[in-house]
Parts: sequence; C-alpha cells; structure tokens
Amino acid sequence: MANETWIEPKSHYQATGSVSGGRMTNAEVTDNNGLLKDRDRTFDSKEDFYRWAKKSAGINW
Repeated sequence: MANETWIEPKSHYQATGSVSGGRMTNAEVTDNNGLLKDRDRTFDSKEDFYRWAKKSAGINW
C-alpha cells in the first residue's frame, strides 16, 4: 500500500490516502480552496473519485 494524492482536473479537489490495487482508502479530501470536505473516505478507483469530486463541486460537464 502506498500513499498517493489524486487531483480531479476540473474541480481541483484532492484526495490523499492509501492506494492498493487501484482502490484508495482512508482518504482525506480537500476542495479547490484547501478546505477539508471529507475524511476516511474510500474510492474504488480514480474514476470513482473523479465522479464524486465533480458531483460534490456541482460540475455537470
């Protein structure tokens, strides 16, 4: 397991957590202003995080 940071390109949300097999666990998510949005989050894939980030930021495109 390695710690990684994923950045969603449209919302600029960042998730930092432990990644194994493409799945992130114990993620701490910050928004584009550096404010904590969520913690102890699990994402099944980077694409799963991207969908969640865009939805949370209200991005529909």
